[in-house]
Formats: sequence, C-alpha cells, structure tokens
Amino acid sequence: MNNSAMEHYIITNLDKALEKRWITPYFQPFVRTITGNFSGGECLARWIDPVYGIIMPGTFVPVLEKAGLIYKIDLFMVKEVARIQRQRIDAGLPVGLVTVNFSRQDFDKLDVASFIHEQIDKYGISKDLIALELTESMLVKNKEKMISVVKDLRSEGFQIWMDDFGSGYSSLIFLNDYQLDVIKLDMAFLKSFSNTSMEIMRSTVNLAKKLGIRTLAEGVEAEEHVRFLTEIGCDMMQGFYLTKPVSCGALQSFFLHSDRQSETMEWKKFYDQADACVINSDAPRAVVEYDIEQDHSHYLFINQNEKEQLRSLGRKTKADSEFVLNNKNNPLHPRILECYDRAIHSSDTVTAYVSDNSCFLKIACRMVARYRDHCILLLTMINITNDRTHKIGQFLDKSLSDIVLLFDDVHILNPEQDTADNLINNFGIDAGLKNQDDLRKGLKFFCCHMVHPKDRERYWKFADPDTMIDRILKTSDGILREYFRILNNAKDGESGYVWKEFNLLLIPGSDNKRILSCIKDATPTSDDSCYLSETDKLRSSYDRLIQRNIII
Repeated sequence: MNNSAMEHYIITNLDKALEKRWITPYFQPFVRTITGNFSGGECLARWIDPVYGIIMPGTFVPVLEKAGLIYKIDLFMVKEVARIQRQRIDAGLPVGLVTVNFSRQDFDKLDVASFIHEQIDKYGISKDLIALELTESMLVKNKEKMISVVKDLRSEGFQIWMDDFGSGYSSLIFLNDYQLDVIKLDMAFLKSFSNTSMEIMRSTVNLAKKLGIRTLAEGVEAEEHVRFLTEIGCDMMQGFYLTKPVSCGALQSFFLHSDRQSETMEWKKFYDQADACVINSDAPRAVVEYDIEQDHSHYLFINQNEKEQLRSLGRKTKADSEFVLNNKNNPLHPRILECYDRAIHSSDTVTAYVSDNSCFLKIACRMVARYRDHCILLLTMINITNDRTHKIGQFLDKSLSDIVLLFDDVHILNPEQDTADNLINNFGIDAGLKNQDDLRKGLKFFCCHMVHPKDRERYWKFADPDTMIDRILKTSDGILREYFRILNNAKDGESGYVWKEFNLLLIPGSDNKRILSCIKDATPTSDDSCYLSETDKLRSSYDRLIQRNIII
C-alpha cells in the first residue's frame, strides 16, 4: 500500500479502530535507578489492525496529527488507563503511576483537566495515579497559553512531565517558564553517548535537582548507560535494555516473572524522597535505606567522593561497605546503630567520631524519610585519621619545657594493660599513679584521697578506664576534658582544694590503646573561689580560661 492509501485508511478507520479496540494501550515501565524496581510506566498507543497487522505509531501519529484527529487517541488512552487502574485495584493488584501523552490539539479541543477529573471520578481512582506527558515542541508553541494550562493542571493536583527534553533549542528556558515535576531526557543523548552529551546530561540532572525537578532518561540500551545514569543521580530510566512495552493482557504475567519489584504508590512516595537526596556533589554523600526490624543497611547511592572515603578505609566496593555496616560482630556496628537511633528520633544531623580499623571517622547521619520500619538516611563517613593524627601530633610535638610549663601532671594510661606511666608530676600528687602502677587501683586511690568529696562521683565517671576510650572517640575534637577540685599541700603545711583541668586524648599509633592524661591548673582568680558552688565554679573557671586563651 502506498503512503496516500495508508493515510486514507488510517483516517477513515480511526473511529472503528477505537471502537473495536484495534488501538490498545501498551505500557513501558520506568525503572528507579537507586533501587532497580519499577516505579511506574508510560502508556503507549498501539494499532493492531486485522488487515495490515501492527501499524506503528511512527506511521499513524503524524497522519492523525495532520488531520487534527490525534486527540481521539489521547482521550481514549486516558479512559483506558483509568479503567485498567480500577480493574487492578479491584483485583487486589498493586497500582502505580502511569503517564499519558497529550498533544497540543487536546487543549484546543476540550478542557483537559475537566475530562481527566471526569474519568477518575467515574472509576473512583486517585488523581496521583495518572500524570500528563507534554512534549517540548508542544510547549514551545503558544507558550503563554500553555504556561497557564500547566499552572492550572498542577494546581488541580496533576503531575506534569516534559517529554523529549533537550530535543529543541530552548530547553533551559522551559525550566524558568514552566512548573514541572519530571523532565524526560531525550533519547538522542544516550544514542550519541559522547563526552559532550554525557556532560550535558550530568549538568542537566544536577540543575534539575536544585530546582526540585526529577529526571528520567529515555533510550537506555546498554549496561554502560545504566552505570552512567546511576553515577550522575538520574532518578529513573526507560528503554529496551530494561523493558520493552507490554500489552495490558500480558502485564501481570510480566510483573510476576520479572526480577524487578513493582512499587506501590506508598513506596513510590518514600523512594521519591530518597531520589531528592541523590546529588552527585563535590562533598561526600551517600543515601542508605535502613530496615529497622531486620537491622539491615543498604546503600542506594554513593557519590564518587564518598566512595573515595570508603576506599581509604579498605572498602573497595559497595558490598564491602554494606558488609561492615551489617556485621553485628564488628565493633563499629553498635556505634552506627546509635547514630541511626539518634537521627531517627530527631530532625537534625547527628555527628559522631568513632574509630574503625585503626582509623578515625567522622560520621554524619540524618533521616529524610520513613515508611513503616524503613528509613532513608543521609549517611557519610569521612576518614579524618590524617587530620586527627596531625592535630594530636602537633599537641605532642611541643618541647618538654613547654609541657612542663603547661601541665602539672602527665601520664600515659593503658586500660587494657591496666598500667599508668608517670611522665611529669609538678604539684605533688605522688600517691596512686606511679610508673607501671596498677591503673585501676591508682585511680581509685586518687579519687578517694585527692579529689574533693563532692567531686568524687563525677570524677569516677570521667576516669572510668573501662569506658574511657569510647568516650574519647565520641568527642568532636578527640579530647575528653573536665574540671575537678584536687587536694593541694601548700608549702606552709596547710592543705586545701584547687581546681584542675583534666585532659584525656588517644596517642597516635597506639591502635587506640594508650591515652595521654594531662592535668593543669584551672583555679579562678576570685578570692572566695573555694566556696563557690560546683556549677558556678566550673563556669567561672572555664570562662576565664577561654578569655586567657589557655584552653587547647
């Protein structure tokens, strides 16, 4: 059949094709990049003719657009999608978002919003089960009208997706002119897959994220496309490499035999919030899904900088990192759980400093979404070993004379070996902590005989050797600091209590086993300082030290 005859056949048989359902909806699912699961699908019209077999959209769509009849197919697809969604709900099957393509003619022929409302009311379905796909070329023509139309549709609660983004010359202008929910990157980018096209896609995804717009890449045809889209944080993918369009009749069988799961609308909303956090920025960033009931962490996204941080800890792959997070025998596991728990029960970013595999880590965790027992967490682990070692090294590299001037007492403590080595003793504390002394015995003697009675309970919590290392690791600067009144024997024979500042920090290279204990004078200048209340005393001493720049 020549082109003219085919055009005539399509036009004259359109109504019959709709009535006889020769024209039928096919569905091509979208795959969420971070999970690999189906997160919805696009409704595509297929003409399966009893005479000519399959008439491709590339044949009948241009003919109907030219004849001003394409709106009949678009409206038919809306009716079919609403009917099928209702059918699946009644059958107890999961339902997800379906997008329907609209042409400019649809908006010239009728009130699209009213028509869609009529269908969703008829079938009793939620409006968030249908989204509208509008092409870039469609929005370029009669822009003033379409800006108003898009605004009204979104105010009615409908999602607006822009199809073929990047196929024209003014795409970026659209992001300023239109309020959009999703942009579908034109398949030409992946077809080319040049350095230029990849950089355009990377920049577009980053820009869209900043504007609160989600992204979907069309034309995924290879595994390298999937890897690239995962790396740049593109939210969704669509293409023959992932799934081909499926007929309505074969849809359920397709889902049952697929390795991918299908999201319900509740899970879709949950993972949409995770997508918003998937940003390939310069700062280390990772998005984790945590199952509270199963105590299981799964990385949804790790950007390049966070991967480098994890590699510095010996974790070369995502599986390596997940193994560490989920290994209940790893000493890091309870520390991670503590961060999770604090983040889940607060709206703030929780920060902790821990030791892992002889490294110092700064952990930052914030919960961004929760559904049932699943949480989306922003979790970053930054290896600060070099910074921490350098900081402590600078502290320890002072000359001996400087240390003598700064501190009254310096010891090296080893809780594991239960020993204490005396390096400096300037203020006469001889009892309890001598070279190679029994650490626990010495601390108890010191507490009972040298510490002011009102400070003893607080001192023992501070000096507890069984928890000392863990508490140091939790500090923000690696130094555990506190103030206590200590017995001082004056030269005139009279005794009294003076305030001392106690500092505990880990010694680099000791595998977190040895602690440097430093004590120095912290007595306020007030004449009646010995009679101040404990709280006032600590505040007075601390404020004066800050003013004199003595605190290190």
